[in-house]
Amino acid sequence: MSGARQRISDAFDFNHPDKIPVVYNPSTAGLYTHGKKLLDLFNEYPPDNPVDFSSLPAPSPGSINSEGKYYEIIRDEWGTEWEYLIFGVAGHPKNYPFGSWEEALDYNFPPPLITVPAKDEVIDHRDNFLIFSGWTSIFEKLHALRPMDEVLMDILTGDKYLISFLDRMVEFWLEVTENLINSGVDVMVFGDDWGMQQSPMISPDIFREVFKPRYQKLMEPIHRAGRRTFLHCCGYMGDIFDDFLDLGINGLWPQITLYENDPSFTRKCIDHRVTLYIHPDRQQLIPLGTPAEIERSIANYAEKYHKIGGGAIFYVEIENDAPFENIKALVESIDKYRTL
Repeated sequence: MSGARQRISDAFDFNHPDKIPVVYNPSTAGLYTHGKKLLDLFNEYPPDNPVDFSSLPAPSPGSINSEGKYYEIIRDEWGTEWEYLIFGVAGHPKNYPFGSWEEALDYNFPPPLITVPAKDEVIDHRDNFLIFSGWTSIFEKLHALRPMDEVLMDILTGDKYLISFLDRMVEFWLEVTENLINSGVDVMVFGDDWGMQQSPMISPDIFREVFKPRYQKLMEPIHRAGRRTFLHCCGYMGDIFDDFLDLGINGLWPQITLYENDPSFTRKCIDHRVTLYIHPDRQQLIPLGTPAEIERSIANYAEKYHKIGGGAIFYVEIENDAPFENIKALVESIDKYRTL
């Protein structure tokens, strides 16, 4: 039987892993909602990534009011203040670190060691696990620093100050990438959501003009170092997906249900050796489906990717909206069907 590191490597290489790998994300909202029984479930069925399930998260002191409602404003390393209304669920920008891209000419980027694990920590896990790390973002980071509508308009008009800031941000992420490589990280994760439910957020032509060459600059040193690139991108990308294939991505974490009826998507992933996070539908299936429907979905995914011989990693992330019986069905079904 293979270990976790070999199992995920075999999935990337389409080399018939002994099991379809599974990774867990210790979502704060899910753990806070379900408590120890979720910790116990995760520990009963351990994943193929180095994640510790020994404690439960709790809101910071003073963030719960007299009526028991959670509210918090947190300023991040980039200077954006985020408003949080549900503990463990992503907030929304409330205040920005500068008032315009021109005003950002003197903006100081955070230290390039953010999101970089310590080298000793990587070494401790690397014998047993394939190490994923980083969260390089050039589009989402733009609309975390200025309002989304402004960002989209400035991209469309080619605002010179936005373009200048974007180039400075690429240089920042190149420093982060160098640190990730030097730390021994195996898979560098990129996180930019480009899709909506039925189409990409911007035209493929604008993507190719503004963003594709900058992604290429960021991904080249990773591939040159013999490491892998992994893209998180929710929504339907349309033709932009082909551009990421051109860039040589090795893995993709999509909103998988948007592609299930598109046989060309699976064919492209096989032809380009792109491995997918199989993240079962979190909009409908996991919170609103039945345990039987969840098991049937997992069985279908497993059958498909066992036949392909790789290219899939089950991904489990539990938020606060799923009933526990559905969570249990998800975790137990993956354990049941991921072995040939």
